Amino acid sequence: MCTDLRLARLPGRHVSGRTMDFVQELGSRLQVVPVGQEWSATATGTGADPLRWTSTRGYVALDAFGFDWVACDGLNDAGLSIATLWLPETDLPTTAPGPGPRPALDLANVGAWILGTCATVAEVRDAFAGVRMWNAPIRRLWPADRVMPDDIAQLADRCFPLHLAVHDALGGDLVIEFLNGTPVIHDNPIGVLTNSPTFEWHTTNLRNYLALTTVNAKPVNLMGIQVDPTGNGSGLLGLPGDVTPPSRYIRATMLAAVSAGASTPRAAVNQVFHALDLVHVPRQVAASGDYTQWQVARDHDTGTYYLRSYDSWETHVHDLHDLGVSDPSTRRRALPLPTAQA
Repeated sequence: MCTDLRLARLPGRHVSGRTMDFVQELGSRLQVVPVGQEWSATATGTGADPLRWTSTRGYVALDAFGFDWVACDGLNDAGLSIATLWLPETDLPTTAPGPGPRPALDLANVGAWILGTCATVAEVRDAFAGVRMWNAPIRRLWPADRVMPDDIAQLADRCFPLHLAVHDALGGDLVIEFLNGTPVIHDNPIGVLTNSPTFEWHTTNLRNYLALTTVNAKPVNLMGIQVDPTGNGSGLLGLPGDVTPPSRYIRATMLAAVSAGASTPRAAVNQVFHALDLVHVPRQVAASGDYTQWQVARDHDTGTYYLRSYDSWETHVHDLHDLGVSDPSTRRRALPLPTAQA
């Protein structure tokens, strides 16, 4: 369970954010990845060449489970962001393709590949034409010299079923899903993504909520009796409040639609965090055990990445320029998340 949104109606500003909701403890760290790093996708074992690339963009990314090469979320020095979100409907082969003219790329490596090589959503869209996709089981991803923890071992033969939200500094937004063995790419002018069902289902479901408005309902004369609205916010009666993906999608869309002004870049970022407050999942609310382990806000214009964790009121502010991600001589390193305050 996760929610990603961009406040698409803010004039002249490009800010976005997401929650990371998961049941297993991710142990995420912020990876600082300077330009010029060399990468390889997961070995195929089929004779197909895995995709190899050298990053032309520096970036920051949040990892998971100790995989320091994984980018669950991130922002690069061109102002392009990616977010990976859980989608059970993901349908890719779990074995790599055989030898062929295009290299093979497994889904777990997609986030780092996009952040390291693309500057706009147009470049992201074009890049998928040059690869063949597959989804490596977690067992294939785990380093041979590390013991797999028990909570991960129970998932070892599964693959991460993911779709992606992509935003850039020009106001472009994409959703990328992997269905019937191939990437399916959607423009996303609303800028919102959650989880199951697929993206097209959520956009169709918006038809059920066309009456929602921030304008208060007017009194009605009902057969001679004046019936007054119950107070401020009456136009939003019927806004779903549960934590299912469809309900979070509707709430996030409403928040993006009404966020139409911010006086400063930081005010825009603050609005992102307040929007995320209405879709985050506290501990013990979801029977599955999922909760919002961290949330981020991204300023695509200034190249600033804001990070909060569940147990801390502190916000870490990471300026990509100050971190030196565009300088190939910068040292790659990992930074901790905010920790609990005493």
